[in-house]
Amino acid sequence: MPEYGVNIDWETKVKLFNEWLRNGGTETIQSVDLLEDILKVKFINGKVIPETVSTRVNAAMLAIVGSQLMAPYYSDKHISEYQTLLQKSIFFDQVNIETEEEFDAIFEEHKDKENHLYRGVSEAKWRLYSSIQRHWLQSKLYETEADYLQLLERIVANGREAHSEEISQLIKEKNGDSENDIAILSYLQHHGCPTPLMDWSFKFCNALYFALDGIQPNSGTREVENYFSLYHIEEEHLKSSSIKLWIDQSLANVEAEKFKEEIAKVANNRSKRRAMEARFKRRKLFDRQKVKGAGMVAHMVKMKRLINISIGYFSDRDEADGLYFSLDNSKNILNQEGVFTWNADPSKPLEQMGNEQIQEEEGEDTNYRFSQCYNIHKHLEKHVRARIEKEGVTKDFIYPEQTDTAWKTFEKSLTKES
Repeated sequence: MPEYGVNIDWETKVKLFNEWLRNGGTETIQSVDLLEDILKVKFINGKVIPETVSTRVNAAMLAIVGSQLMAPYYSDKHISEYQTLLQKSIFFDQVNIETEEEFDAIFEEHKDKENHLYRGVSEAKWRLYSSIQRHWLQSKLYETEADYLQLLERIVANGREAHSEEISQLIKEKNGDSENDIAILSYLQHHGCPTPLMDWSFKFCNALYFALDGIQPNSGTREVENYFSLYHIEEEHLKSSSIKLWIDQSLANVEAEKFKEEIAKVANNRSKRRAMEARFKRRKLFDRQKVKGAGMVAHMVKMKRLINISIGYFSDRDEADGLYFSLDNSKNILNQEGVFTWNADPSKPLEQMGNEQIQEEEGEDTNYRFSQCYNIHKHLEKHVRARIEKEGVTKDFIYPEQTDTAWKTFEKSLTKES
């Protein structure tokens, strides 16, 4: 199966350079000599004749290739996109799917997999921005909202006020945690209100439905626009970003401090203190099985705390640990087998946040990629749609509930100047 890596051959250099020329590059060339040399380049059967490429043209081609070996220009005021698949390879391990046979192979490999997360998008060029990030940047909310955290807190408060009855209808157990901030956001996310959460699914076919939703043919000349994308992460790789792990570690820190305080009260010498600390090192004050419903989850996942966690992952798949986010509050979430990632930044896409976090921990030379990505050619749309419909994945299945009922919550949460 063909992979799109960073091996730069003549064909790749010419393709990228030609694409750049057809998308406004010609107008930026100020050297008459370079323009004349470009016109002298010859082709046979669609392939360039290397001997006709001057050193001047070769240098220009290498400059364009070099620009695509750098991440897209980042701005905290604008949405950025991938210009080429080569540029996208900085963040993702990519595989291009060009034929029905290639697609059928990955379909059979993934359609029944468990403990894997998938996300489908209709354009391979799009970066992984959350819905609220897109509104923050495209609607220039950074000019009208004084504080991003305050906006999130208003969204949660207004969502709780407007939708608490609907949210509680499907909750398995109503308790002190069932309307925590993340439960509110998960409901809003599936009913038309922008949030910092990003939807993923445990089901490959469900993600493919979203990848086809609103798909448009390539009307331009960029190769990247020939594809839609399916992102894929093993759940195991997200454990370090799990909000449950963060809560458990926070509880463990509280327990350790509490034990130290109590030991200091009774230990009258260093030797006794050390012996007691060793004895109680693995003891727990909080029974994790009894945390559920006690209000601890609601306390820990308030926006003012989560805003300090750059990226995170929410799932209710494993209830045995007692930490339950009440994400099963929408029929849409249940049917889609939805799970969520969290991004605390108002403007950096998820893959950029992930790479920056890893580089901070392991250094800039790490070969880290955020996830695997299948870039599937758009001419396969009908074939892909037929395969998932055969599995029962249709619009009625994906959206059993109306999806635009929470937009007014977002509008109400904006300041008057917005």
